Amino acid sequence: MRVTIRRARGGSGRMAILLDFEKVRDDGREVEYVFGYPELNRRLVILKDSQQGRALDGNEDRDYAAVLVKLLRIRRSRGTWPVKGSYAA
Repeated sequence: MRVTIRRARGGSGRMAILLDFEKVRDDGREVEYVFGYPELNRRLVILKDSQQGRALDGNEDRDYAAVLVKLLRIRRSRGTWPVKGSYAA
């Protein structure tokens, strides 16, 4: 079981962020992922040649940025796009 802990602003505790992602499309030009937690309810697309990403809902917030950076790092280190994974901080 995964747990996400979020404290109110001004709280003295730590904040944990957990985001899962899964590849749903991979063609010659783009790779598309669903991501989120607990539900994979958002999508992002990465152009393979430029490695530019975009959130399909237009909301390029910190969750989107965290998953995009994680995906790009995995791609650079392994040479392949991951099938699925998680971002945790």
